[in-house]
Amino acid sequence: MKNEVLKFTLLLSLSAASLMASADYNESYAMGATSGGYVLNGLQQQKEIGIGYDADAIIKGFADALKQELKLSDDEIAKLLNKRAENLDKILKEKEAVLLKERMEQGKAFMNKNAKNKNVKTTKSKLQYEVIKAGSKGETPKPESIIIANYKASFIDGKVFDETKEAPAHLSMLNLIPGLEEGLMLMKEGDKYKFVIPPELAYGDSGVDGIPGGATIIFEIELIKVLKPGELAEAAKKIHEKELNEGIKKPH
Repeated sequence: MKNEVLKFTLLLSLSAASLMASADYNESYAMGATSGGYVLNGLQQQKEIGIGYDADAIIKGFADALKQELKLSDDEIAKLLNKRAENLDKILKEKEAVLLKERMEQGKAFMNKNAKNKNVKTTKSKLQYEVIKAGSKGETPKPESIIIANYKASFIDGKVFDETKEAPAHLSMLNLIPGLEEGLMLMKEGDKYKFVIPPELAYGDSGVDGIPGGATIIFEIELIKVLKPGELAEAAKKIHEKELNEGIKKPH
């Protein structure tokens, strides 16, 4: 009986050790797989823009680092990685310059074609506008006004990047891009206009989140109301909420 107990205890010990070893292996493998996947994702993105890599050398470097048997000094590693980062930055800037030029040319072609529409007018600043609906003889916004409006903002390919859906927006004229500010001051309450805004009156060469540099954009906007001084307090609260949710702002 005593021998049986000893055998059982030994089996439990061996089983526990085996489970622990298995857990260590699986967890270690998971860490390696996660690290490898993260590195691979970055390397594939770099390869797409023309910077290659040697997978075997990466695996060797990873293994040597774990064994603390690096073949290069910290200074040598830093210089190599800095050189790679500089090459990546140069290539990205060159590619962005090409894309910027393409967007600018596409925007100009679109505006030239749009200018042939007999209903489209062009201001001295090159803002294009078309009256979709003429309203009553209401108020016209001033540079410091707060307005209520419905709008849809899109690129020249028709992709919408911002719009009012459930309710009209409260907008401060002070926070709008120059082209939209200029256009709204042509409108009266009840009007609905379509504006084609070149990049120099929109988000410039730099762009903002979700809007690339050099983009020509289109706004269809209905001016519902220009708020009076007594209505501004409640409007200011709504504008603040809108801005927190990425409203229409001037690029920084």
